Amino acid sequence: MNPEALRAATPDATSGAQEPRCPFSQQPAHRFPLPRSHPMNPPPAYEDLGSEHPVRRVVQWNGREAWFVTRHADVRALLMDPRTSADAAHPAYPAQTPALSIVRRDYQVFAQMDPPHHTEERRLVGEEFSVRNVELMRPKVQALVDRLVDRIAARERQADLVEDYARPLPCEVICTLLGVPEQDHGAIQDWARQISSLGTPQQQAADMIKDFCDGYLTELVRRKAADPGDDLLSRLIVNHMKPGRITERKVVSLARLFLTAGHESTTGTLGVGLAALLYHPDQLELLRRDPSLIRNAVEEILRFTDVTHSGRLRTAREDIQIGDVTIRAGDAIIMHQPTADRDPAVFEDPHRFDITRKNARLHLAFGSGIHMCIGQPLARMELQIAIITLVQRLPGLRPLVPLEQLPFHTGLAIYGLESLPVAW
Repeated sequence: MNPEALRAATPDATSGAQEPRCPFSQQPAHRFPLPRSHPMNPPPAYEDLGSEHPVRRVVQWNGREAWFVTRHADVRALLMDPRTSADAAHPAYPAQTPALSIVRRDYQVFAQMDPPHHTEERRLVGEEFSVRNVELMRPKVQALVDRLVDRIAARERQADLVEDYARPLPCEVICTLLGVPEQDHGAIQDWARQISSLGTPQQQAADMIKDFCDGYLTELVRRKAADPGDDLLSRLIVNHMKPGRITERKVVSLARLFLTAGHESTTGTLGVGLAALLYHPDQLELLRRDPSLIRNAVEEILRFTDVTHSGRLRTAREDIQIGDVTIRAGDAIIMHQPTADRDPAVFEDPHRFDITRKNARLHLAFGSGIHMCIGQPLARMELQIAIITLVQRLPGLRPLVPLEQLPFHTGLAIYGLESLPVAW
């Protein structure tokens, strides 16, 4: 590692800095996030930082400091520690991007709340994402996948697996679950593409999200209140909004969460996951020959790609000791699970992509503890169906460009590919 290349601004960049609290406080803070230099791997500097000091300071985009945690055991422990707060309204809460800071302030949902509010709000939709209910959606998801693969197969033996597959599929699935009219699916997909684009300024992205919530989603909720259907939004409206348990704005906020978290993250994982298979042809052939490996293959994809590049965010409620480091009450914490999922103490040869890895499911891609991703059963099912169907239907699938030439973006919170050109 070259410390000079990573060194942040002078100590004046800290916000509300206190006297040195531990040995690592005297180390210069480094900027976060750093750009990726390889489509499949977190920035190597994160691993270097983790091996030297698994808990150390970083400077965020707004000049404020946060503790950066990279070791798998520490990340998992903090995710489950009641002494940490997920409340995005806390003034010290880490800020992933300017746009997300604005949106999370104005449309806060249970993913950025603490008990008891988190517990109450999560319970509203928990049953919708249970394994049992998600399995009932399997035929619908398979039909959507088959339709998209039919379109790809009808092409002149070339396609872009991001534009033609990884983007439309998660959008179709989550829109169907929410009850978004089919004629609006394309517009929502375009909206999601724009806000995640590297070229969209942060304030513009925030304005687009707010306009979408205040405009389209609010109107959709009102239409469903007048004429409910058999979908998640209608059930929230009939069972909770109309009896006065939650507000219209809360239903809109939940819809925004599902459309972004349930769309962008799965799009990112599917695109990068397909690339992982295509650029590791031995693993692709192994899966093609033994489709029963698909469940474990998806877990390894989640571990190896882990597209939530900004990590899991918390604020310390109380002092927390990790080794020689004292995280003080009120300090911001960034738990970087993409680096934790490459921890050699947990995963043997962690930079090797291996769909037979026995402990792949120990990854932290969905988090851990009470804030573990509520949509993980749906995400797993989508990925399993989408990947194995494509692999079986197009046995000669191969990439058209070198791995290093793949264009990728970091979006608001999710890492993903802009395109994945293939032939068969």
